Amino acid sequence: MNRAKRVHPMPFSDTASSVSLPPRAMDPKKDLAVYGYGTVAWKDRMEEWRKRQNDKLQMVKHQGDGGHNDGDVDDPDMPKMDEGRQPLSRKLPISSSKISPYRMVILIRMVILGLFFHYRILHPVNDAYALWLISVICEIWFAVSWIFDQFPKWFPIERETYLDRLSLRYEKEGKPSELAPVDVFVSTVDPMKEPPLITANTVLSILAVDYPVDKVACYVSDDGAAMLTFEALSETSEFARKWVPFCKKFNIEPRAPEWYFAEKVDYLKDKVHPS
Repeated sequence: MNRAKRVHPMPFSDTASSVSLPPRAMDPKKDLAVYGYGTVAWKDRMEEWRKRQNDKLQMVKHQGDGGHNDGDVDDPDMPKMDEGRQPLSRKLPISSSKISPYRMVILIRMVILGLFFHYRILHPVNDAYALWLISVICEIWFAVSWIFDQFPKWFPIERETYLDRLSLRYEKEGKPSELAPVDVFVSTVDPMKEPPLITANTVLSILAVDYPVDKVACYVSDDGAAMLTFEALSETSEFARKWVPFCKKFNIEPRAPEWYFAEKVDYLKDKVHPS
């Protein structure tokens, strides 16, 4: 049976450190990988990569002037020059007049919390020391959890999204949509406390969302297994065949039928088709 042989390095010694090796002659025209110093071919590859980037950039500019895309531009190395490759969102600055009062409230609550624990620790209950210790440990645990919960609130992040860029990036003309499928779960338990009409409006608004129809799925979890909810959702699925195309065709907002028809507006006004 053949086994790999491990070569152990020679230990350092005074005699070995005094030996000087002669320098190796290198030919600059040859690849330095032969000598164990890497390679010089990266320069040629970098020049080729820059040339390819410039060609792609010129192609993008020509396409913006009315050129045609031959499908070779969708390269991950292409610079983000067109709008479809720009970031999908950006952070919005929050004014100090909005965030400073909330930060002051956090500091005041932390000071009060520190004074509370100072009193609790310095005034133990000797008659029930075990219960006092357990209660103090639990209070410290909840206080630490609250402190960790304040970190994202101290530096809140507000973003502005660009839906048009999302469409340009993942919904290219003549190609199938590349948007990720979305599954939405709706839970209900009691048709008396949660009327089926509200559940039906929720499901219809989810199905009519501005997203590819074949990539949206809605699941309803009825923990109460009520027959009334089942019958209501069966009717809802039939009504969705008419409601979803209606919302997408006329860009209806809001897309829950109850809230849409409750608005005091003429929903047939300025519509091309009265239907």
